[in-house]
Amino acid sequence: MRVKICSVLVLAGIFASTLVVSAQGLEIGVGLGTSFATGDVTRGLEVGELGLGGQAFVRYNLSNVVSVRANAFAGQIKGDDETNPIDPFAALRGFSFKRQNFEASALFEYNFLDYKERKSLINWSPYFFGGFGLSAVTNRRERDTYSRIQPVIPFGLGIKYRLTEQWNLELEFGARKTFYDGVDRISDFPNPDKLNPAYGNELDNDWYYFLGISVSYTFFTIPCPFNSY
Repeated sequence: MRVKICSVLVLAGIFASTLVVSAQGLEIGVGLGTSFATGDVTRGLEVGELGLGGQAFVRYNLSNVVSVRANAFAGQIKGDDETNPIDPFAALRGFSFKRQNFEASALFEYNFLDYKERKSLINWSPYFFGGFGLSAVTNRRERDTYSRIQPVIPFGLGIKYRLTEQWNLELEFGARKTFYDGVDRISDFPNPDKLNPAYGNELDNDWYYFLGISVSYTFFTIPCPFNSY
């Protein structure tokens, strides 16, 4: 009977150790910041056209420098020709838009410095991320020619700061390359003349971006199911 109990405890210990090792690589986080889009209405960063954005993610640290991340993003994108027209045709057009954007993506991350090592003299590192995602925007009309769900390629740079062994602070800027011209809704309108610059350029796909600060928590341990005396 004692042999069976010892065997069970050994197996439980091995299983618990496996969970601890796995848990040390698991990290969850949330972030808040601003989002904006560029296309036929806005060509660059306009302070008056920034919207509120946020993200939530689950990260698995394969090593101290390489991670993979499942990311969910939501943000407001908007633009107005009257704010800062890109040309006289845009001023004449007088178009504006406002809509919500949602995205789910799988990302790869690379930390340039081994900041997670306990003996390291630094507790921060710049990092790069890139991957693949799917996005969707609100206010789509039935007559729109593009699909509601669109593929995107997210990529960007950031800085991670290790507050403690479990808490991290991150500043991140990411761009999303899209493959259609419907983010700013210019393509919603019929264009009788494809060369008329008062309408959107269907050959120039839109982009959207997110700049934000995130906080994350790393799971290093799991609760012990029993106490030893």
